[in-house]
Amino acid sequence: MGTYREVLVPVLSPAALLLLERLTPLICTLYRIELLLEAEVPPERHAQLRERLSGRLERIVGILPPDVSPTANEVFTAIEVLVTDVLGRELRIGEEIARLEALTEAFRRDPLLYQLARGHVN
Repeated sequence: MGTYREVLVPVLSPAALLLLERLTPLICTLYRIELLLEAEVPPERHAQLRERLSGRLERIVGILPPDVSPTANEVFTAIEVLVTDVLGRELRIGEEIARLEALTEAFRRDPLLYQLARGHVN
């Protein structure tokens, strides 16, 4: 059995992976999940999940202004794919807005996370 981290490493930027690592306790609490990056994913699903992640991120990056870092969107997309495609749960828009607000506040409270989310730190 593989892990969700193995799915994400070839797709996400190092900054997005670092954000996911640092925010794992908060994300697990917000989404009522036990594991994030270490969630088990059958190796035969890795390619399919990477394709879904890549496709979503390409669409998102395509509409972002050139001076806006896609890092925060990478984080949110990785969470969405884990919850919907790996765990098979539905996301509800009202709950997602509240979760995004909580994650955004976490970015703002921690200067390093804020810089990573904005793409200003390598």
